[in-house]
Amino acid sequence: MKKHIVKEYYTEAMFALLKTKHIHEISISELVKKSGASRASFYRNYLTKEQIIDEYLESVFGDILTRHPLSAENMREGVKGIFEELQQKKNKLSLIVREGLYYRADELLYASTVAQIKDFNVLNNRYQPYFFAGAASALIKAWLQFGCEESPEEMTDIFFRSLKGYMTSSDID
Repeated sequence: MKKHIVKEYYTEAMFALLKTKHIHEISISELVKKSGASRASFYRNYLTKEQIIDEYLESVFGDILTRHPLSAENMREGVKGIFEELQQKKNKLSLIVREGLYYRADELLYASTVAQIKDFNVLNNRYQPYFFAGAASALIKAWLQFGCEESPEEMTDIFFRSLKGYMTSSDID
């Protein structure tokens, strides 16, 4: 079997098991059985079961942030696009939040957000990119914890209203 297909089996098995169990309750044997792949293939691809979550998050956030690069010209559309895609993946992402593994996404969001914000050239001080990166990640996490009750449009508005006072109005309108 091809490596990417085996990894998909393990990812789907992990999330199916997470619907009814906490990650620390899931054994490798159970994961292997649920996936339909072999135990040897698990260890060829992963060192730990948490690595499945890491790769999923890297794929999801890497893809989303690549498809929605932010610039001063498209900031609102880009942020809305990010929320739209996150909403489509809310079931799996909410399980990650529930399991206390969202900090793994924090790292990915943080690095990407800091880099993009520095490019906007709208900062008042060198600490602002870090402030915004942490705030953006915390906002996404809270939205997932609340079950994505608000629409992506509402979250985009919340995001930009939260920025008022930190950037000029032309940067966030």
